Amino acid sequence: MPGPTPSEPRHPVRAWPTSYAIAAVVFAVIDLVWLGVVAQPLYQDQLGHLLADEFNLVPAAAFYFLYLVGLVHFALRPLEAGRPLGVTVRDAAIYGFMTYMTWDLTSAAVFRDFPTLVVFIDITWGTSASVAVAALTWWLTHGRRSRGRAGGSLA
Repeated sequence: MPGPTPSEPRHPVRAWPTSYAIAAVVFAVIDLVWLGVVAQPLYQDQLGHLLADEFNLVPAAAFYFLYLVGLVHFALRPLEAGRPLGVTVRDAAIYGFMTYMTWDLTSAAVFRDFPTLVVFIDITWGTSASVAVAALTWWLTHGRRSRGRAGGSLA
């Protein structure tokens, strides 16, 4: 029986948890920088009246857990052998756009004076972050082995 091709995971049983763990670390780092440094002044200025006095860890952890399950399932698809980077990036962009757009447009619909600026910036962030996390996770899980081969193409 031939071994795995360069774009196939070496251990399919471990592919999903490995992709999830890598995506979780990557997303935690970039979202921490985004929320804690880059967007913090904007959110404080535009949403300060809506922000809780104390951070609530349980819903935040639930969001990160479930969001990453969706990103891995819908965009990374670690058990789908030979999945090109370009397809992964496209699916991550769609997933990020749809999930962040749902939150932001719902917020604009139900909260009084929810800032339009935040809607556009947050949707852009969610789309961009999803693409960055998926692309880096793809590269770390199998892109290095297939660079320059069909599995590493952007097609």
